Amino acid sequence: MAKKMRIDFGGVDKEIRRGASRIRIPEGDYEVKIIDHSLVKDSDTNRTKGISWNVQITKGPHKGKKLRGFTSLKPEALWSLRNLIHAALGKNVAGKAVNFDPAMIYGKIVGAAVVDNEFTRGTGADKKTVISSEVNTFFPRDEVGEVDEDDEEDEIDEDDEDEVEEEEEEDLEDVDVDDL
Repeated sequence: MAKKMRIDFGGVDKEIRRGASRIRIPEGDYEVKIIDHSLVKDSDTNRTKGISWNVQITKGPHKGKKLRGFTSLKPEALWSLRNLIHAALGKNVAGKAVNFDPAMIYGKIVGAAVVDNEFTRGTGADKKTVISSEVNTFFPRDEVGEVDEDDEEDEIDEDDEDEVEEEEEEDLEDVDVDDL
């Protein structure tokens, strides 16, 4: 007869679900807290190709719901990770080589654009289309709910536009490698 084991499930999420979390909420901008991450490896080369982020919505009717986001480590897609670092830490790492520990942004609250992700599960007669929500991009939390510049009715002439870009660049704090 097998001996009983004591197992502490105190840290396990109370929500019962099948497999990975696949929830669906309305598309839009949400305030989220960075919970943790996992590295995503390329199955052919076993090299890290990106970071999968687990986040939790902090406000509104979907407060507490958990979602996933992904930042690629491909050179042409590093802007996404740069945006997340800027949103979480206020640091602009563009143009720099840095040592980055993803755990340093755990608990940080940022803005997240949530979109629908459609995929097919199963094969043959069991084939089923599933739609779930995922984080498409991250941005500073104070920008959640702001009107997109493209939606504004007022037009900005080219001279004013240059001034706006210069002001935005000055607002970003440059960072030294040692700061991360």
